[in-house]
Amino acid sequence: MAKTETLVAPTNISQKMLSLSSSAAAAVRKSSHIQTLLPSSSPPRAVVIILGHLGASPEKLNHYAEKLYLRNNCAVVTAASPPSRFMLNKSLQPTVLVALQDATQVLETTPPSTPLVVHLFSNGGAFLLEEMIRLLKQDDSSKFDLCAARHKIGFQFFDSCPCFVRPAWNFDGLTSAFPHPTFSVVGRTMYALAASWSLTVWCTLTLSLHRPMRFWNTVLHENDVCRNHVYAYTTTDLATDAHQVDKLIKHLREELSYDITTFRYEDSNHCRLLHDHEQEYTKAVDDALEAAIQRGSQST
Repeated sequence: MAKTETLVAPTNISQKMLSLSSSAAAAVRKSSHIQTLLPSSSPPRAVVIILGHLGASPEKLNHYAEKLYLRNNCAVVTAASPPSRFMLNKSLQPTVLVALQDATQVLETTPPSTPLVVHLFSNGGAFLLEEMIRLLKQDDSSKFDLCAARHKIGFQFFDSCPCFVRPAWNFDGLTSAFPHPTFSVVGRTMYALAASWSLTVWCTLTLSLHRPMRFWNTVLHENDVCRNHVYAYTTTDLATDAHQVDKLIKHLREELSYDITTFRYEDSNHCRLLHDHEQEYTKAVDDALEAAIQRGSQST
């Protein structure tokens, strides 16, 4: 049986990074559903940060933790994008800062071969990963050196993401439409166009017109904090464009030599893959975890 432990976030952050008081950290934990779940035996085989989809409840995050990692004797730190900050396009750095601090505290109790894994769902998780990449690469205080080192031997598991955020000025007609089988070509195009204009309005109202390209540039060119990736996605996703994920994978694999495993489905829907393909999904996690533990043992 897993036990839940609340860890107090340290406050001695570099001046170049966000500094949080104890009360501010507590508020972040509440709004972002941040908690640390420890396995029944120690030390854990891996430390995992689960970044939930937008609106993920604590119960849903616990379900992911139990189903995928606690059963493998891993420690899990859960977090989700606060809906208000996400929709207003405010910085998600406080959520990531607290999650990394909690992961660091657990990693400090483990052998140096213990990997750090990040498992993310939808763009609610991917936007948090974007902030995590920046913190791990721009940490002048060396506060997160341990996370950075352990994440290199770990892996990133992308579920239904990253979603290419396509505003109206970057809409290219039929090539922007996903191949959903229940939609006609015209229907798919109209759906994609409506989504594109909705994103345009969102970017305009939140004064973030450069946000979509900055996000995609990060996942395309700057995510070298971990080069071991697993992608689970479907062509019938009503939110994530599978063709853009295909292009991302091709770029990372062929041009940057990332180690990538893919599970590309023709059914299911957004963040439904664990439910609809549970056996294959959990095996993918198990295999990636074993490979990460093996890399850790070889690095020490």
